[in-house]
Order: sequence, then C-alpha cells, then structure tokens
Amino acid sequence: MEIRSVLMLSQTFYPAIGGAEKQALELSRALVSRGVKVSVLTRRIEGAPAEEMMDGVSVLRLAVVGSGALDSFFFMVKSFFYLLRRAAEYDVVHVHLASSPAVAAVLAGRLTGRRTVIKLGGGKGVDEITLSMKTGLGRLKLKFFQWAGPELLVMNSEVYDWLKGDPAFSGLKLARFKNGVDTGRYSPLSYQEKISAKAAMGFENSTIFLFVGRLSPEKRVREFVEVWAEFFAEEMIRPRMRLVIVGKGPEREGIEKAVRDLGVGATVTLAGAKDDLRPYYGAADVFVLPSVSEGLSNSMLEAMSSGAAIMAGNVGGAREALEDGVNGFLFDPVSRQAIKACLKKFMADKTIPLKMGEKARETAVKKYSMARVLDELLEIYQK
Repeated sequence: MEIRSVLMLSQTFYPAIGGAEKQALELSRALVSRGVKVSVLTRRIEGAPAEEMMDGVSVLRLAVVGSGALDSFFFMVKSFFYLLRRAAEYDVVHVHLASSPAVAAVLAGRLTGRRTVIKLGGGKGVDEITLSMKTGLGRLKLKFFQWAGPELLVMNSEVYDWLKGDPAFSGLKLARFKNGVDTGRYSPLSYQEKISAKAAMGFENSTIFLFVGRLSPEKRVREFVEVWAEFFAEEMIRPRMRLVIVGKGPEREGIEKAVRDLGVGATVTLAGAKDDLRPYYGAADVFVLPSVSEGLSNSMLEAMSSGAAIMAGNVGGAREALEDGVNGFLFDPVSRQAIKACLKKFMADKTIPLKMGEKARETAVKKYSMARVLDELLEIYQK
C-alpha cells in the first residue's frame, strides 16, 4: 500500500522543544521531502498560531481548557473527533508518546480502519510502560492497547527485550525503531572552523565537553558536575577542559548551586536552552550523556553526526550506538571512578576526540541518517 498522507499526533510540538517534539518535526519534514502529505495535530500553546505551514507541514493547534488533567482530557476528546471527521484525509496516524492522545488515536483507528503507530519514549525505568503500570488508568490504557493492537515503536533493545519477555505485556504489538538525524544539517567542521567556533562562543582553545538535553534527575548532570569538580581537584596540572551544559529543566537550580558551591564556575558554563544547537555541536570535542536511563538521545545523534566523540552511560540506545573505545567511551553512570577514568583518557591524548569523532560521524551516517530511518518507517507504515 502506498502511503500518501500521514497525520502526526503530538500533545506538544514546535515551538516547544524536547526530544519527542524535535523528532516529530524532523520526521514530518523528511516525509514531505518524499512526497508524502503530512499534517500535525497538537495542543495550542501560548505565542503559537492556531494554524501554520512549516516547511511543507500543515500544523493545526487545538485550543484546550484549563491545565493538567483537564487540559489533557479536552485535547484527547478533540483529537478523537477530529480523527473521525478527517479519516478520509490520512492513511496513517503516527502518535508521539503513549499518553492520552494515543488512546484517542487507537480508538478512532478501530472505528475508521486507519493504521495507528505509537512511538514510546524514555529509557527503561522511566519509560511510558513503567510509568503507566503505576496507576489504574495507566494499566487500563495498556490493556486497551493489548486488545486494540496498535504498533508500538520501541527505541532500544533494552526496553524491547523486557516487554517481549514479560508475560504481563503479551499481546502488545512491538516494532524496533530508532530516531534519525539530518546528517546534512549536522555535519563536522574543519579544524580551523572549530577553533573559530570556540572563539565565537567565548571559549578558549580547550577541549570542550558538551551536554545538551533536559535537566532532569535521570540525566545525572548535577552528579557529573560533582565528579568534574573532584577530577580537577585531583589533577596536579589544571586540565585545559571546559564543560558546557545546554538545556533547562527541574534540576537547573541544583546544578547552578553545585557549580557555585564546588567552585568550578571557571570551567563549567550553563548556557540555558537554545533553539539552534549547531554552534555548540561545532565547538564541542566530546558530547557527554551521563544518564542512568535513556531511550535514544536525539542530542547524542546530532553530536555524533557533527563529529563529536561520545562519552555516555552504558544504558539504552547509547549502548547500541557506541562501540566502546572506537566512537566513544561507555561508563557506569553511577560510578564516579568510571567517569573520571574516561575524563583522564581524553586528557591524556588530545587526538582521541578527533579520531573518535570521525568514527562517530561514520556511525551516524551509516545507521541513523534520516534517509535510512525514513525507509524503515515507511515499511512499518505499509505493513
């Protein structure tokens, strides 16, 4: 069956910035480039128009009432009736995250015969299935999915193998999938361009370690700052290294306090959230992902595509994307000694980030390019 039209359903969408929102936008753009008509249905957020065209993608933002659970309920109901009325206009509904709108999409799909796929988010332990199992409504939602049979797209083998092997989830239709990256947009700089990128951002010609993402507890950024301070205190000669943290989230104040209290303000920069991350990827030598749980980080893929070496916790999608010692280093995210050992390796040989960055770029192009991911997605749509 030829796929001519896809409706993306996402509770939040650009200009809201997050992993799910970014991937929804990138997939939508890529589908349009293949001649597929793409519409996005999402919630209205302050400052965003009710309707707009974005790089060939039609975006409709539904007005909701109240906040929290009431907001979600109204969006779910409105989405359901929209999908019923417009069923003739799309072939597939692609839902980003298995929240309440996914229930509306699956029910509408059962009534209209339209195919529904749902992308699951989060790494094991903070994934949507685990969170759903903690509430009565969440467990009811999973039972509904087991009965209705939407395709659930799983980002890494850790979660996939767990769901496949646990009898409690028998009946769920699972498909392995992965995030993609625009390898043309995110590409490496030359040596001189990288030096210029560092200078333009006010960084001396040091080895730049970069974190990009939501500042939430499972990312363990505050703990990484603590290890960073210990590492500098233990070294006899001060390393020419700087840590740059880009993002926002509930842990921001705790991270700021740790930087102040530990006296590492001269080597740690909190840059806040940024719309355009390319200048940061361009300046970075090493991308840091100290998460204790992770699905498949968009930011890590963008950094790999930009030619940065990777230093990541040995969990989730990072475990599959990285070959330890080749395109990056994997470490136990709760071991301070393991993290410091990685930092020492980068400090001991300044050519390592460059060599690993080249291999990281190769991995991004071969395994995670948006063109390759889109081929896989269209196959899933066409089942």
